[in-house]
Amino acid sequence: MASSSTQLELEIIPSTQIPSVSNAHRWIDLGLILAIAFAGSIAGSIYLAFHPIPPNYSNMRLVMGISQEITGVLLFLVLFKRQGRRLQDIGFSFRWTDMPKGVGLALAALIVMWVTTLVVNYVWFFITLRIPQWTETRAMFSATSLWLVLPFLLLNPFFEEMLVRGYLMTELIDLRKSVLLATIVSLIVQTSYHLYYGVLGAMIVGSGLTVFAIYFAKSRRLMPVIFAHMLWDLTSLAGILHR
Repeated sequence: MASSSTQLELEIIPSTQIPSVSNAHRWIDLGLILAIAFAGSIAGSIYLAFHPIPPNYSNMRLVMGISQEITGVLLFLVLFKRQGRRLQDIGFSFRWTDMPKGVGLALAALIVMWVTTLVVNYVWFFITLRIPQWTETRAMFSATSLWLVLPFLLLNPFFEEMLVRGYLMTELIDLRKSVLLATIVSLIVQTSYHLYYGVLGAMIVGSGLTVFAIYFAKSRRLMPVIFAHMLWDLTSLAGILHR
């Protein structure tokens, strides 16, 4: 009787297996999320790279930016949940050690950018290229409200790193079985929507982002990268608080 009762209980317990998702479905979701989240920014940055103007933000542009980022993150969460997957699958979970690691990553990335800037300036001195070197962005938030800038700068690291670092790299590693390809594609996408800094300026920013990409490729931990990116972005507040 005991064995029959146990067998009956096992039959009643519902299955909790994660539903299988086809690779084609995952490719479609990945393309849709990236297109909605970044296609407009990439196109606008490419235009500004060759028609440079100071990329100054207005309050309305900040509202539109926040709306775009919330839409991109929500779309990702809905489609990812529909696949039966969790945020932990892209390395999104918190540990107390993530914050000091984030500080270290931010400093390492800034050092790499400084070295890259020296190399770029050295090469620029000897080679004349018909592309803009660097677009001034220090005053990009000078005409905006702090109450809009702050949520934008706090949301942006989650938006970028969750989608371009955690999600994109995880999918390419799983689907293409290549960490190198995932790292390169992630950097190309992320650097492309920073072209408003100018072509060489975007290369300098991309060199710092390389530190984030390599760290994630090796650790598959997303929160330290998000904290590091947030420290980067919050330096933009200096121009607002001292205006």
